Order: sequence, then C-alpha cells, then structure tokens
Amino acid sequence: MKFNGLSIIFLSNFLISHLSLSETRHSFIVSADPQYISEKSPEPKILDPFSEQANSRFLKLIGSFSGSKIPDSCGGGAVDKKILGILVAGDLIDSADKNGGDYPAMQRFEWDRYKSDYGLNGKGGKIPFPVYELHGNHDGPQGDTFIVKEIIERNRARLGVVNRSKNGLHYSWDWGSLHLINLGMFVGGGEVRREGHHYAPRGSLEFLQEDLAKNVADSGRPVIISFHLHPNSSEYDWPKEDLAAFMNTIRKHNVVALFHGHTHGSPSRKLQWNGTQFGKKLPRGIDVFNCDDSGAAKTDRKAPGKPIGIKHGFLYVELIDREGDAKDEFVVRSVATDDNWATHRWDSIWKKPVNIPSNTVKPKGY
Repeated sequence: MKFNGLSIIFLSNFLISHLSLSETRHSFIVSADPQYISEKSPEPKILDPFSEQANSRFLKLIGSFSGSKIPDSCGGGAVDKKILGILVAGDLIDSADKNGGDYPAMQRFEWDRYKSDYGLNGKGGKIPFPVYELHGNHDGPQGDTFIVKEIIERNRARLGVVNRSKNGLHYSWDWGSLHLINLGMFVGGGEVRREGHHYAPRGSLEFLQEDLAKNVADSGRPVIISFHLHPNSSEYDWPKEDLAAFMNTIRKHNVVALFHGHTHGSPSRKLQWNGTQFGKKLPRGIDVFNCDDSGAAKTDRKAPGKPIGIKHGFLYVELIDREGDAKDEFVVRSVATDDNWATHRWDSIWKKPVNIPSNTVKPKGY
C-alpha cells in the first residue's frame, strides 16, 4: 500500500489526536510543613535566615517545575505542563502553638509571608497554580487561632471546592474523576479536644462521612485524603477510636492514597495501613505517604549561625486515567534535598494499578 504526502500527514494527525485522547493525567504536588519562622522580635521584619533560604529556594523550584525532565531512574519523561495544584499538609507557620511575648507578632508576620508567597488560586503569590492547604499543630493545636479562621475564609474562595464542612474548615474538590478531601489536623469525631488526648479534630470525621456519601457513594471513583498527623502516631495524638472509625469509613471506598505531614523525615516515605497494623506491604493495605517537609529549617539555638532541619522533600503525583480496557495507574515520585534546596534530586518512585470506573462523570469544563 502506498501513501502520498497528504495521506501521511492525515494519518499522523489522526494518530496524534487519538493518542492524546487515550489517557487523562491528573498531576499535582503534595507538600507539607513550610513552617515559616520569623526572627524573634516584637516587630519582626525578616524570617530566620535558614527558613528564608529554604522557602525561597523551594518556591523557585516549584515555579519552574512544570515541564522539567524526570530521570530514567524515576520513570523518565517530563513533569506535566498542566499541574493542577499543590496540597500543603499543615504547619504552614511555626509559631502559632506558642503564646505571649514576641509570638503574636511573629505569628502575624509568618502568616502574612505564607500568604504572599503561596497566593491562593495561582495568583497573588509565587505558586503558579492553585493552593490547597490545611492546618497543623504549629498553626493552632486546637484549631482555634486566627490562622485557622483565615483558612476558613480562604476556603470560600478556593478554586473548585465542591463541599465544605459546617464550620468551613474541611473541604473537598474534584480533578476530573479524582475526588480529594482535606481534613485538617487528623480525622476524628467532635469539635473539641477530648480528655486524655492532644488535639481538636474540629468535626473532620463527620465531614468525611457526609462528603463520601454525597460525592462518592458507590461510584468507585478514586479518592485521596490529606491531613496533618501521621495515623501511626501515639493514641494521645490520634485516639484509637477515631482511627478505627476512620478506617471503617473509608474501607468500602476506592481510596488510592492518604497523605500527611508533621514528621518531616527526609526522604519521603510510604507505608500501608489495613486498619490493624502498619507495614511496608499488607493485605488490603491503603497507601499512606509521608510527604516530608518543604521548608522547616531554622537556626540552631545551641549553635548560632548553624542550621538545623535542612533536609526536605515533596511529592509529584499522577493519576493516569486511560480509556477503554487499558490499565489506569497511580504514580508517586519524591523529590528531595540535603542542602536546603541548594540542590535537589529525584529520589523514589511508587507505582500501582488503580481502577477508575469508565462511567465516572467529569465535572463540566474540566
């Protein structure tokens, strides 16, 4: 069979068009604990120099991340040019778990800097795509600080939110077939801290149950849930009855990953949780990712002029939704630094098949 030049061009365009429609990638970044810390002053003007260094370098990296090359050791190819957003899993600043003295002024300075650096919906900051943050213990252990109140206000204007909790703090959104839920400090019942435990859950469990019933039900659509604390923490931090209720709520759904911050611990790590134990590989285990911290560096008080906490990391995540009978896939890659983001490396890759029902309806305009 012979092809003339026009036929070849037509065939090439058809194949390119067909291949481009054969899969949809939902690509995003998961980070945690930028933990902005200012100089200790009643009128702070600058950040701690190592906090400044870490966060400024991180933002520069994220600003040029789209389209950058991925080494063959982490799967090859390139970062998606259309990153959908960045999740920030708590501890946005450092000082809101402290009271008195210089701390109120430091809190304001640190929070204003976070907002001016991160922006909100890809505007007003240095992040070129939407931001989806939640609060951690350094933002207010009981979820009652001015920072938490401002997160609630930001949630009203946050791009794509489809559901908010009654108190406005927890929220969910859709990226195509993928449903994502941000649940604050941890997943637990009730608004306030219970006796014998550490943190206030602010009604996150009730919101999770309501949101899954409303937006997921028995559709089988993939779900991602983020919070600040690691679920394999002490019962003082995450009560066992809340942990059990959390698993009972999600085990019947297609939860492809849980993301948390808090523990730092470079590089990023993955565990599995099956409701009774945590381990590297468990029957019916759900993947739990510690996404490391993006900027929690500061001056060592015991050795002025020297830094602590200069190892950092974040995750680049892709959910690949393929048409027809082709296997859908979930891919998580970690990026890490040992020198406060002076340099960085692609560190690890985790891949697994997932099931995305073909009848999942994509939101209009997606």
